[in-house]
Amino acid sequence: MADQCTTFTNCKVVQDILNDLNDTNGDHADDATWVLTSSFVILTMQSGFGMLEMGSSARGHEVNIMLKNVYDVVCGAFAYYALGFGISYGSPSNGFMGMGDFFVDTDGRNPTEAGLLFTTYIFQFSFAATATTIVSGCLAMRCRFLVYCIYSFFSVVVYAFVAHWIWAKDGWLAELGAHDFAGSGPVHLFGAINGLIGILWIGPRIGRFDGSRPAEDFLPSSNASILFGLFMLWWGWIGFNCGSSFGIRNRKWLVATRAAVTTISATAGGGLAALPYTRIRSRGKVLPEDVANGILGSLVAVTAPCACIHPYEAVIIGFIGSLCANLANHLLLRFNVDDPVGAIGVHGAAGIWGVLAVGLFADSELPGVEVRAGVFRGGGFELLGKQMLLVLSIIGWSVLTMNPFFYLIGIICSGDWRNARVGLRVDPGDEVTGLDYVVHGCVPKKSNLPTFQREQSYPSESIRNIRDLQQGDSSLTL
Repeated sequence: MADQCTTFTNCKVVQDILNDLNDTNGDHADDATWVLTSSFVILTMQSGFGMLEMGSSARGHEVNIMLKNVYDVVCGAFAYYALGFGISYGSPSNGFMGMGDFFVDTDGRNPTEAGLLFTTYIFQFSFAATATTIVSGCLAMRCRFLVYCIYSFFSVVVYAFVAHWIWAKDGWLAELGAHDFAGSGPVHLFGAINGLIGILWIGPRIGRFDGSRPAEDFLPSSNASILFGLFMLWWGWIGFNCGSSFGIRNRKWLVATRAAVTTISATAGGGLAALPYTRIRSRGKVLPEDVANGILGSLVAVTAPCACIHPYEAVIIGFIGSLCANLANHLLLRFNVDDPVGAIGVHGAAGIWGVLAVGLFADSELPGVEVRAGVFRGGGFELLGKQMLLVLSIIGWSVLTMNPFFYLIGIICSGDWRNARVGLRVDPGDEVTGLDYVVHGCVPKKSNLPTFQREQSYPSESIRNIRDLQQGDSSLTL
């Protein structure tokens, strides 16, 4: 019996298993559990984006919207597996990109290394999926389904470069000292600029600005859906910001708890700013879309600085972020930019403010986070300048990559190198009828038939307007 026990304990396989279990459980299991839980919470934000977009859009497009969000994950997951993770965090790497770990696998790694790699992978993929889905709302009700699927793949690949610059150890912005804790820039600003470029290429919805359709056609179809989507995104943001501590051991739990409190505090400021804004704009009413976009703007704004600021500063940042989001969306309407969900103001304007807020408010003495002091903490303008560079780099990269993408996909689908817009848009009649029926074969319920038939009978004037628009110069850029 003793010999059998000795043989068992001396077995190399058993020793390796025991050593790996001790190492994994002792050093990494708690962190991995925290990160995995945060990842799951972040991925539920896809449902929130879908609910918000459905409520902001016309009836007859709900299934199309949700299927686009489904294929955000499907196409994005394949893109991240094949290329995205390797570009962001692969080894070897340089300041511009990673150059290894494509088609991710754990061959040649011990169990602990494999677990760490997979933990990083799933968390960072949830960020990539969020950056992609922002564009879905910008192009709602008029973008071809196949075009959007291709975009979902391409966007993740392009996003991976930005993620490397700011979050990889040797990324050029990281080495420079720029700071974005959870993604106001790489996730939200990047998605918003992509959406703006997409809107400029694809054009507005039929009748949105020419008066050929009644204004009621462009009001939100379900304010309740918008608010339910807000709540889903709200709790998802806690996982977004707190999970970016990437663990709870040592001093990481201090960072996670600080991020939680600053995130919630920012929404207090955002909600307080949205209330007078919407009452003034609507002459006494409280419009759900203004409240939702204001609170979401505050969440976007606090995402970058949430780990290096104090709660009272978060209230200020959220207040200003809310105003940035709503005012930017109102301004874009004056320039006939058709963003059905207000994503550009929420993720773009508030995202820029959030990145710059780091340069103003960052406290370098807070435990668990390495960042230079901001202007209001006696650090001078050095960090603010680097944050400005981060903003300009993201905008420039988006313009450089997305303009050629939309043009090439448009001319491939249209067969006309002079008119990319036709290849990007659905048929005008299909847009008015509703993509649920035309693209997905979903017949509306009987209770909706009168509205559905009325939309089918929409005048040829609206159709002619958009066709005339399509025949014009579509070589739009940012």
